Amino acid sequence: MILELLLPLFIILYWFTEGVTEGYTWAKPKRRKENKLIRPNHGTNGIMDYHGWRIFENVGIWGTVVTAYFMKPCCDVPVKSFFLLGIGAWLIGTFCYEAALNHIYYGVIWKPVDYRWHIFGRDIPWFGGKKSLILVGVGLAIILLGIFWR
Repeated sequence: MILELLLPLFIILYWFTEGVTEGYTWAKPKRRKENKLIRPNHGTNGIMDYHGWRIFENVGIWGTVVTAYFMKPCCDVPVKSFFLLGIGAWLIGTFCYEAALNHIYYGVIWKPVDYRWHIFGRDIPWFGGKKSLILVGVGLAIILLGIFWR
């Protein structure tokens, strides 16, 4: 059960920290100085600097890999549970990524309501505003399903 909780937590940690570092990469100098998550190398405005957040990205990646490696031999976690945990964490992680990136880049965690996500040469309607919390609710339900549905 512990590994089934750790896997989503490491995935979500990775996504959140990736959002922080990517938001900082794209942010204008003013937003880099004003946000409360990440600071310039010797600044005092954020929780920690860019490379500190990159360390936590790596902890998220390695934690996910190591946890996944031990899930079958140690806990005999069914493959369906493994995938449900991963999908649920991915949905929650996507929300965390977007919220962190938006906070650093725009100063708000919500995308505009009419936001279009540009990917593979297409503009796809995306969850804007507080509707993006749907990702958290559905992700949490899928994780719980992965833990308790055997």
